[in-house]
Formats: sequence, C-alpha cells, structure tokens
Amino acid sequence: MESNKEIVIDKKKMVNVKKDKKETVTDKKEIATDENEIVINKKEIVTDKKEIVIDKKEIVIDKKEIVNIKKPKKGKKDIIKEKNIVNEKDIVNEKDIVNEKDIVNEKDIINEKADDNDVLDSGKKEIIKMFNENVKGKQIDTSNSNQKHAGKEGHWLEKQMQIKHNAKNEPDLFGYEMKKQSNKITFGDFSASEYIFNSHNKREYINKKNKWTYEENKLTRTEFFHYFGEKNPDKNNRWSWSGKCVPKYNKWNYNGQIILIEDDNICIYYSYSKDTRNKEDDTLKKLPDYLKKDNLLIVFWEKNKMKNHIENKFNNKGFFICKKTNDIYDKICFGKKFDYKLFVQYFKTGDIIFDSGMYSTNTRKYSQFRANENFWNKLITEEF
Repeated sequence: MESNKEIVIDKKKMVNVKKDKKETVTDKKEIATDENEIVINKKEIVTDKKEIVIDKKEIVIDKKEIVNIKKPKKGKKDIIKEKNIVNEKDIVNEKDIVNEKDIVNEKDIINEKADDNDVLDSGKKEIIKMFNENVKGKQIDTSNSNQKHAGKEGHWLEKQMQIKHNAKNEPDLFGYEMKKQSNKITFGDFSASEYIFNSHNKREYINKKNKWTYEENKLTRTEFFHYFGEKNPDKNNRWSWSGKCVPKYNKWNYNGQIILIEDDNICIYYSYSKDTRNKEDDTLKKLPDYLKKDNLLIVFWEKNKMKNHIENKFNNKGFFICKKTNDIYDKICFGKKFDYKLFVQYFKTGDIIFDSGMYSTNTRKYSQFRANENFWNKLITEEF
C-alpha cells in the first residue's frame, strides 16, 4: 500500500496507525501494527488493548480516506494493497460505526474539552477539602476582630476559607459565591444608580422622570432622612432610612413609598397623597412644594447595573453556604446558579427584599438585598 494513504473505519472518524518499522503482516482478516492490532472480520475489531465486538455486523471502509501507514521496506512480499483492505462487502450500519472515543490511544484518554460537570466537581472538591480542614468542627474565634462589628464571624469564615476580604464583583472561590448560615442571607450591598440627594451630574434619570432641574430641586442627604426616613429611639434618635420606613415591592408603606419594577429597573417612588404621617409634624411642615406631589422617583437601580451585580457573583457556577449546629460549622451546601431574571422573579414574590441600613452619621449607603434562609435552601442541590 502506498504511504500517506488513509483508511477510515468511520466516515467521520479517522484512526492513525503507525506501521512497525520491520514488517507488516496482512491477510484477509487482520492488519498488525506497532503494538496495536486491528482485527477485521465478521465479529470483532481490536484496537490498542481495547476490544469492540460487532456481532453479525458489517464494517464500512471509506475509499476516500485511508489510515496513514509508513511504506514497508522494499522486497517484502506482504505489501498491503488497497484492494485487499477495501472490500465493498464490508459494510457497517451507522449505529455500529466505531467512535473515535473508542479507539484507544493513551494520549487521547483524557478529552481535550473537559466536561463542565468535571470542572464543577474539581472546584467543589477543593472547596469541600478547605471546609473540612479549616472550618468543620472548629470553634469560631473572633477575638481578634472588632466585637462591635456585625460581620466579624463572616470575616473569620472568609479567613478560614482563604478568601481575602474584598468588595470585588466576582465569585469568592472557583466560580462559587460563599455565604454563611443566617436568618437573612445577603446577596450584596448594591448602591442605587441614583438617589434623589445625588449631585446634579449623578441624578440625570430622576430629573428626567420627575421633570426636574437640579438647580430648582436640590435636596441634601440630611433632608432625605428627615422627609423619607425616621428617628431611631434605640440609637439616640439618630435619623436613618431603614426598618419600616423602607418600602417593599408593590406595597405603599405608611410614609408614602413603594418599590416597583419597570423594564427590570428597580424604582422607589414617593406619593404625598399616600403619606399617612402627621403632615403637621415640624419636620414635614418643611417639606418643599416640589415634593408634595405623587409618583416622584426618589431612588433608582438601573437594570444593567443590577444584572452585573447578580450574575457576576451568582451566575457563574452557583454558591455554597456553610452551615452550623450549636455555633459549630458542620456542613457545606452547594446551590445552583441563577441570573437576574430569576432575581427579579423572586423580588416580585417578596422572597427577596431591599433591606436598607442607611443612617445619618455614616456616609455608606448600606443598600442591601436579602432573602431569608428558606429561600436559599430551595436552591440547594448538594450537601456535604
């Protein structure tokens, strides 16, 4: 047989065979090649220590494609000839075609394109290993943290899982976002695209929606607390926009606020006619006329901003939650990934809420989105 020819056992799949430098032995039934043997008869095909049995089937050999075989030394009688290899009677049904994955080649045992599940399993295994070695069964030690800080346990957990505390909009480990068990579990602290008290160059959409100009409708952050927030008696009457004065989806609260979803944008509106507070209150008496109207947009999250927040963290490979019994972590749970569409869906059902913690003596917005533990448990698919 001439060199650089090809024999194909499958019209689509090709097997490279290196010929033994010394000799090639052929007859009507078999081709012997360097440490690999392909036996073609009515019953079996043997390739590289692996056997595929085709009982009472026929083998298709494409005339156009022939396995590359080095030309044998001159003088050898047993030279493979095309007519001895290509036999039109040897026909195989498509369902019996030899798949290239079944042709054993030590270098090809591992598929170049790893299956997504294998990648996920690899990440999960490493995370589970870290949890078992550094967290599971260990006493939580927050002695080196600020004891007044509400997130001190979370920081301890991050340290044990070798996660550097950061505000990056990306998953924590191997494509997974980490969460710790709590009555309310936070998606993240996502400041709004615009607040009514923003400076003129950061309040464009609100101005357009309310038909305002910044010069005529200026509002300070302190005024925002007075008009839309409330005093906290447990904090020396500190003004805040948190608790019951913060609205929920599609429900007017006592101070005339509501959250609506418009084209997947999250919007908070104020209506003077829905405000049930005492309008004779000294603070409300100062309410400017331009706020004594209905359906005024006061806070706004642009959909693409929220989509990036949610999907960058949770739509990669999913999340995992470290759970504990009697203040000792003893279980790690993995949940499926989800996108902004699902987030909006559960925001509308009330499973996900906007939980503002903004207050007057801190410049942070504390615009957090949370869901209770039952919601997260519904998304869990594996426990270890």
